[in-house]
Amino acid sequence: MNRSGVVLSIVCGVLAVSAGQASAQTGTWADRGYINLGWGVESGSTTIADSRTSTIYEETATVTTSSGFTSGSLFDVGAGLRVWRNLTIGVGYHQEQNDTTGTIGGSIPSPIFFNRPRTLTGSEPLGRKEAATHLSVGWAFPFSDKLDALVFGGPSLFRLTQDVISNVVQSEASVSGTNIGGVITVAERKASVTGFNVGADVTYIVWSNDNIRVGAGGFIRYSQGEASIRMLATDQPTTVGGLQFGFGGRLRF
Repeated sequence: MNRSGVVLSIVCGVLAVSAGQASAQTGTWADRGYINLGWGVESGSTTIADSRTSTIYEETATVTTSSGFTSGSLFDVGAGLRVWRNLTIGVGYHQEQNDTTGTIGGSIPSPIFFNRPRTLTGSEPLGRKEAATHLSVGWAFPFSDKLDALVFGGPSLFRLTQDVISNVVQSEASVSGTNIGGVITVAERKASVTGFNVGADVTYIVWSNDNIRVGAGGFIRYSQGEASIRMLATDQPTTVGGLQFGFGGRLRF
């Protein structure tokens, strides 16, 4: 079993024990289901880098590229149904996007002087979008008529779309200089991977009638998956997901 599977198994076991203990202290959840809509932030970071060597002017040239992505804003929506007592089954979706700057570096031989390489430098704006569908099994804890919490966990399917620097061609506008730039090619890469999610959602009801209840709430969720993205010459690992938290509207029926 991989690391994600081990973590998910441990978390689900803890949730099951916690649900069993807490069910004796709280009542049965009265709602049939829920719809959540929210906005938030995904906290986390991932850096990917790659290098490539080639022969130029009968000497070895080296090109490197690196890009790092940090926190970004996300949109989140979810829905679920109560299937037995306080046990729920739900599905959620989040989409997160952020931008960064990819950098290039390297050592490029001179067409005039032997063993006197020039330094290659440059940068290019890059984008990254992450979308994930979360399946979850949860347990609701109704603390009062207006306040409750839902603890959940399950598998996730991630779809990653990311810009990478896929090629660099040195610029020979000034062959005698010690620092040169390059013509950068940006490519869009996509990957689909499975992972897991675990978290909690707290809701406070502000208005209700005989059929529906409307409220506001906040959530915290940790999700993770491992993907690979082709860069200059090889596939490089990158992490999707992270610690997510936000707030939004809640509808109960």
